[in-house]
This record gives sequence, structure tokens and C-alpha cells, in this order.
Amino acid sequence: MSRSLRAFGLLSLLASGCHGALALAPRSASLGITSSGTLPSGVPMPESGPGFVRARPMEGTRFGTPRLVSALQRALALVAREHAGTGPCRVGDLSRAGGGRHERHRSHRAGRDADVGFFVADALGRPVPSPRAFAFSQHGHAFDDEGRAFLFDDARNWAFVRALLLDPEAEVQWIFVSRGLKARLLAFALAHESSPDALVRAAYALQQPERAAPHDDHFHVRVFCTPEERAGGCLDTGPRWPWLRPEVEDVAGREGPGLDDASLLAALLDGD
Repeated sequence: MSRSLRAFGLLSLLASGCHGALALAPRSASLGITSSGTLPSGVPMPESGPGFVRARPMEGTRFGTPRLVSALQRALALVAREHAGTGPCRVGDLSRAGGGRHERHRSHRAGRDADVGFFVADALGRPVPSPRAFAFSQHGHAFDDEGRAFLFDDARNWAFVRALLLDPEAEVQWIFVSRGLKARLLAFALAHESSPDALVRAAYALQQPERAAPHDDHFHVRVFCTPEERAGGCLDTGPRWPWLRPEVEDVAGREGPGLDDASLLAALLDGD
């Protein structure tokens, strides 16, 4: 068989036998890393929905991966559903359509980052619609330009964090927040939380970022790439948490229940 016939036969095979496989190849919604990636197939965060409104309505920085956008909507709707009287939370920047450079952020370029305002109460502890961002102290106090006092709403902010971390589809990597507010959230959770998994995951994922603002005026949520996105060129950086890689945590030949973080915390919570 001539070289030209062999080439024609190979092309025919690719056209007839492989086009289905090529058509089924995963389409990535996020490429690269969060600080230098792109978002070729992102979806927009709605302008409003159960439990939230957009902080910058109609501005273009509202695109994320399907995983991120749906996780935020589920978590915010759950807070509104479980906590009567909750005012809408303000959702800030995600990424631009297509991702890439963002003038307000060093990350937010690949559709896996989102800024979310805190749930806030007034000085009497009554929930109020999330105002514009201002810094909360480690004691949960903040003041606006007119001197009005606001309180960090421990219960609703913990409910939001909990919903994200226990959502099996979200795969949250980080929820950036200041160290003082992390300590406040964990203290509230220790007093009220029934799930040791939620406490362990919060201890890992709630972090004040290095070489960045302390995040004392909003949460910054980041999700991992999906397997399909990784296949298309999405790159995670930093740790992958134990509950998202259970096969790595299994110890061959270990006898009895291991004293992993979850079981140890459960024992502490059940103690006298």
C-alpha cells in the first residue's frame, strides 16, 4: 500500500471511528492556576437569588466555573432557608468573562475564586442586609463612616462556611478570612456544631492568606478544579485536604479505628 493510501486510510479512520470520542472530550471551564489562568467556559453568577444580591450589579466580574457558582448559590440559599429574617448577602467579584487579568485582584483569573460579604447584625443583634464591606475586629465589631456599630453574625457566617465545607459537590479549597474571625467562627462552632467533620474541615480551610490583605471585611472562597477541568489544563496549587483524598489517608494493615482528626474531635465533643 502506498504512503498516500495509508495516510488516507488513517484520516478516514479518525473521521469515522474517533469523532465521537473527540466530541465527548471534556470542555474545561477553568484553565491554569488562579493567578494566571483563564476561563473559556464560565457561567455568570445571577444578579440576585435566594439569600444574596450582587455587590456590583451589571459589572462584568461575575463569571465562575459551574462548580463555584452553584456551590455559592446552594450555600447562600441554605442560610436564608434555615435562619429566618436573614438579609441578602452581598456577593462581590468572581472573574471576568473569559477570565484573565483582574485589576482588583492578583487571583480571580480562572473562575475558581469569589468574594462574599459577611452576614451582619446591628448593634442589637438583629440581622440586617449586608452593608458595604468594612473591617471587623477579632471581637466581631465594626463601625461605618457615620459611627454606627455592626456585629459579625456568628450563627449565619458559620452556617455559610459549614454549608460550603460539607457540600460534597463544592470541593472547597480555601475560605480566606482573618485569623481573629477564624478563631471566632471556630469558637462558635465548638459551642454549637454537632458535626466533627465540619469543625475539622473549617480548621483546615479557613485561613488568613499570606502576602495579602487579612480579609477582615469579606470571605474569599476558592474551589478545586474538577477532574474534567484538570484533564483540560486546570491546575490546583497548594494542599488537597484529607477528606477529598481518602485513598491517601487509608493506612494498610491498621487495626481498629484510627485516631484521625474527625474521630479525635468526635471523642472530645462527646466527652464530659
